[in-house]
Amino acid sequence: MKYLIFLPFWLFVISTFGQNLQKKQKTDSLTTAKFNITSKFLDLSPADIIADIGTGTGYSLIPIANSCPACKFIVQDIDSLSCNAKSLTKKINNTGKKTSIENFEFHYGTEKTTNLPSLKFNKVLIFDVIHEMTYKTEMLNDIKRILQKNGSIFIEEILVHKPVKKDKVCNYPFLTEVEFKKLLVGNNLIIKRESVTFDTGNNKYIKIFECVPLP
Repeated sequence: MKYLIFLPFWLFVISTFGQNLQKKQKTDSLTTAKFNITSKFLDLSPADIIADIGTGTGYSLIPIANSCPACKFIVQDIDSLSCNAKSLTKKINNTGKKTSIENFEFHYGTEKTTNLPSLKFNKVLIFDVIHEMTYKTEMLNDIKRILQKNGSIFIEEILVHKPVKKDKVCNYPFLTEVEFKKLLVGNNLIIKRESVTFDTGNNKYIKIFECVPLP
């Protein structure tokens, strides 16, 4: 009889575990689909000279790098404590080990400059970073400086339908699509292409843009 008392508890535990597992599997599947769309949009080639701005721990960059194992990347950030070989190696090991840490060269800048060479890169990636930039205009101007004449800037951003003061996770406010596009226009960037890469079905969604500077 005493075992029957605990039966509802264990049924609840098993049910909760199953629901959490299904939720995780669904999230993993959606995340994989999102990065597949992003990678296809970027159309990376080993011949590309690529800089990734605001890499952090490699959450966005490593899955993209896995889609082109022969590609090499200049990794740029302002924080060497979170953005370093150890952090990216951990992310590589957790995502299939298709790319190699030898494919990444680390550089550190400031909130206003990348400290990267001028006219160097044909593809510059800025993923989930714009909304966190303190000096957006200064950084976008510096990113245009490092871009080759016929190069493209690829920006992927979390956008919101309705403005929110701060996000619970990153503690920064996200932009609406109208605000984001005004920011690009105000910094002399033209959108060549755009695509939704993920939609939560709620207030947030993610879009990727290929941008070029005004001639």
